[in-house]
Formats: sequence, structure tokens, C-alpha cells
Amino acid sequence: MSEETREPQRHTGFLLRRAQQRHVAAWQAVIPGDVTSVQYGVLAVLDRRPGLAQKEICAELDLDRSTVADICSRMEKNGLLTRVAARDDRRRNVLDLTPEGRRELARLRPLVDAVQDRLTEQLSREELEQLRTLLGKILRDET
Repeated sequence: MSEETREPQRHTGFLLRRAQQRHVAAWQAVIPGDVTSVQYGVLAVLDRRPGLAQKEICAELDLDRSTVADICSRMEKNGLLTRVAARDDRRRNVLDLTPEGRRELARLRPLVDAVQDRLTEQLSREELEQLRTLLGKILRDET
């Protein structure tokens, strides 16, 4: 029986979960410590879009509100970002990177590239582009 036809390997969900496990293992091998890929995502998004509300971070990273609130609270305690009430709506928190957050992002960027390289080392450039395109189609909103 080939790898493509046996259970559960023939299921896309199984393969995606295994790929995620490989990503986590590569992340932990290259970036040991407390910084998670989700925290890196928050840093990267805030670098690109300073002053975002937590709700907008949820949309950018496809995370629920309680997860983002918890992550941002920890990152604020670690001095990586500031969280202040929005001027136009005091119920809404807006986020910005601190100088320490910018330094941490600069430190992480080459490490994240190394994780990517480790995870996709068996793929050609064309295969990697194709994989990203196909994953993008899977993740595209159905609206």
C-alpha cells in the first residue's frame, strides 16, 4: 500500500497536522525559549501596522479575542509592546511595539527564516511557491 492511499496518510488534514508538528519542532530547535510563533506574528504585524486594535490583530492572525488578549498581556509585561485605550473609543485597546519589541523582532527575523529553511529544505523554490499558493487557497475565506 502506498503512502498516498493508506489511512490516515491519505487525508489532507492529517498531513497538515503533521506539517504543523514539524514546524513546531523546527521552531523549538532554532528559537528556544519563551517566544512563540504567534508572538512573532504579533510583533511582525505591529511592525507593519502600528497602532492596531487587539480586534484587528485577531483578524490578521486568525486568532480569538481571549488568545490575543492573553498573548498581548504577556508581551506587555515582557516590555515588547504597549497597550493603551484608543482615543476615539476607550473600550478598545491599541497596540504598539516598544523599542525592546523592535529589537526582539530584529533578533527573531533571521531565526524565523532559518525555521522556514529547515521546514522546507526538501522543496525547490517552485515547489515552495506552489505549496504557499495551495495553502492560501485552502485558507481563503469562503465569503
